[in-house]
Amino acid sequence: MLAAALAMIALGVAASVLAAGPARAVPPAGVITEILGSGTTLAGFTIHAAGINVESKHAAGVTVAHLTFAPGGTTGWHAHPGPVLVIVTTGSVTKYSAQDCTAHTYTAGQAFVEHGPTDENLVRNDGSVPAETLVTFITPPGAPIHHDSPPGCNP
Repeated sequence: MLAAALAMIALGVAASVLAAGPARAVPPAGVITEILGSGTTLAGFTIHAAGINVESKHAAGVTVAHLTFAPGGTTGWHAHPGPVLVIVTTGSVTKYSAQDCTAHTYTAGQAFVEHGPTDENLVRNDGSVPAETLVTFITPPGAPIHHDSPPGCNP
């Protein structure tokens, strides 16, 4: 009797989740991505130089890309399996955090870091001229460089 009641509750919860449906990711638009190179380190590594520390206990995939954002171009809501280093080379882009919708705008000559799977965000060119970035993705070997995330807020 208890097992049947629990099964009915579980079925009800599952039905309500399926009926609600998952939030749809906002797809990228107005962004051209050119992969400049990709490779995998042979083993883990540790770098300690001038107060900068970088460490990977295992081999890591490294991909470098050039992204061109049209005015209004967006990455859509996304996250990465590992850290990402971004340099803005022309124009400006704004990074919106999915957690609290805070916005930080970066201009040519500035850089920012995306911290991996918990740093869900959207990057957009809110300007009137194209913006360009050079991006270095550090991932587990064979992992995709990003994955779409459900919308975080409405910037």
